[in-house]
Amino acid sequence: MARKKWRLENGYSDELAPGLADFDRLTRKLLFNRSILKKEDADKFFSPDYERDLGDPLAIKGMDRACERVLEAIEKKEKIIIHGDYDADGVSSSAIFADFLRKINFENFEVYIPDRFKEGYGLTAKSIDYIFERGAALVITIDNGITNYEEIGRAEKNGVNVIVVDHHVVPDKFPPAYAVVDLWQDGETYPFKDFCGSGIAFKFISAILAKNSFGLARGWEKWLLDLVAIGTVADMVPLVGENRTLVYWGLEVFKKERRAGLRAIAKKSGIDLSKATSEDISFYFAPRINVAGRLDHATLAGELLSTGSEEEAEWLSSRLETLNTERKKMADEILNEIKTMVAGKEDSGIIACGKKEWPVGVLAAVSSRVAEVFSKTAILWGSGDSEKIKGSARSSGDVNVRDLLLKAGEELYQDVGGHPMASGFTLKEEFFNDFEKRLVEAYKSMPKYENGLDEITLEGELGIDEVTPENLKLISRFEPFGQKNQKPVFLFKNLAVGELRAFGNGGIHLEMKFRNSNNTAVPAIGFWMAKNIESVKAGDTIDLAASMENSTYRGYDELRLKIVDFKKIN
Repeated sequence: MARKKWRLENGYSDELAPGLADFDRLTRKLLFNRSILKKEDADKFFSPDYERDLGDPLAIKGMDRACERVLEAIEKKEKIIIHGDYDADGVSSSAIFADFLRKINFENFEVYIPDRFKEGYGLTAKSIDYIFERGAALVITIDNGITNYEEIGRAEKNGVNVIVVDHHVVPDKFPPAYAVVDLWQDGETYPFKDFCGSGIAFKFISAILAKNSFGLARGWEKWLLDLVAIGTVADMVPLVGENRTLVYWGLEVFKKERRAGLRAIAKKSGIDLSKATSEDISFYFAPRINVAGRLDHATLAGELLSTGSEEEAEWLSSRLETLNTERKKMADEILNEIKTMVAGKEDSGIIACGKKEWPVGVLAAVSSRVAEVFSKTAILWGSGDSEKIKGSARSSGDVNVRDLLLKAGEELYQDVGGHPMASGFTLKEEFFNDFEKRLVEAYKSMPKYENGLDEITLEGELGIDEVTPENLKLISRFEPFGQKNQKPVFLFKNLAVGELRAFGNGGIHLEMKFRNSNNTAVPAIGFWMAKNIESVKAGDTIDLAASMENSTYRGYDELRLKIVDFKKIN
């Protein structure tokens, strides 16, 4: 199967990190791989402290002015509109602010999340019209707004103050807002900058409460951290520094099972909320929150996160579950279409396909699947019910996909953005028919990555006998896992495949079983890997790249390996 480069981290020795002598060898190696070389730093890493590890929110540029304006609006009972975004981070950000206002019994506010298909991202002419119609005196954009110069200018000119709370790169044309809270603006001195929208929204609420507690118990804002955890994990920002602390304690709030909406999602997903991990957020919670904005309206997810009604949570979660099932079905149908479309084509090195019938809300998921299935960079586009042609690109590791899109011609897009492994774009209508050709030509002239951008880092070598609850407990101390603190993947050499099977809806996943020295079966699961079942059979010997985990799916605890890649030896 293996198509990715494996890189084994083997530079550790006890002499290089004498400060870690008090830890077991596995822990020492994992700490070393994360450049944690002193016991005091390790202790802080393993035990994030809310008071110690979070900075003063009022030290963020623009925060004091923003807080004073919100406090004034609350005192005067002015109309406040929270202008959010339709992804999991944007929905969580809006819910954080809404929860706070409800808690202090402020009622003159509403949350406005634009329609992905009819309005698009950020403040638009339509949302400004709505703000005027509702008689708002103050608008707080959360997880958007930093690029909306003209719209903000129009609002301010008509007597509506705008506070921008964002985490995206600040453009050259700085928005003419009443206040801007964005850690990427010039003159910012706050030491940590990698918050997502939910993280910076939480800092905003913390700053407001530092100025006026509204009679709430000290530290009440901690109950918002489950929402912060959702946004932070879903938006894939680095889980280091303050983000690690926020998600660490956010998962503790998760486990308290306080939100009816999260309980409902967990029940339908078959997971134990009291044992939730960052991976559960990625695999179960974030997709269901995201799907609302992709196939319906994000308000569904926002209401689910904020409701205190079991009945409403049941209805809303059922709706999201239906949408999620629909998303998977649509993704499968598009994937099958693409297989047919490329079957008779000359191999161009990439998969570039577009159909106006394809709904934009599923293209990101499908592009990832296509890249995996074909082991090629995938660029897909369509419009579905949207008024615009939107697309998603996913690199298989051979090229920087954002650069590839730009190489095809910046004039092709209304907007384009992203990073080397994944990007999105809005395609101009007039280039629809020529887009594939332009991409193929651009790909031919692109510099290729010899080893791939998504090489696998193996944090050490383990034997199958070392797949134990004790070692899993040691590894679990490094949670929450995410960007810049990936779940450790290990090399397991010369494993004899015992049993193997395809399972899941339509037989899409792969399971292998190995035997340890006690003849106990050790299962290994490869999600979306059933296509590789023909490349290996029982009795074969393989090298395996896998992480260790405990599955609690449907209430059944199982210690297992999660396959990342494998190489057949014979």
